Amino acid sequence: MSLSSQVAEHYQQLVDLPQAQWLCSYLGLPKLVDYWPAMLGLAVAFQLLRLSSNTMSSIVFGKKFDSLTARQQYDWGIRVVSQVHAIVVVIMSIPIFFNKVLLEDTLYGFDHYPACVYTIVCG
Repeated sequence: MSLSSQVAEHYQQLVDLPQAQWLCSYLGLPKLVDYWPAMLGLAVAFQLLRLSSNTMSSIVFGKKFDSLTARQQYDWGIRVVSQVHAIVVVIMSIPIFFNKVLLEDTLYGFDHYPACVYTIVCG
């Protein structure tokens, strides 16, 4: 069994959790049940990026970065994550403008790809 099929299987197990399905239904967000594991995973990934940005910035910028106060280094990490997040979302959002399902029904249209992009936006 390949790694991607194992990941897909575990992802589906999370989606199928009765508690998750109940909570999404209770909140009135039935389509969220398919995307909540990715949203949670992306939140963790962005937090890890923020934590590792200080180390990467220290390597790239050396003494200049190390001379910043702890607060300034923290703010720098937040800006790095924000910039990466913005670049990813903008690039992935471009095809949504040409999505036929959304163009046909601009109010209630739903398609999987835009939902994945919205998940990244929320993550």
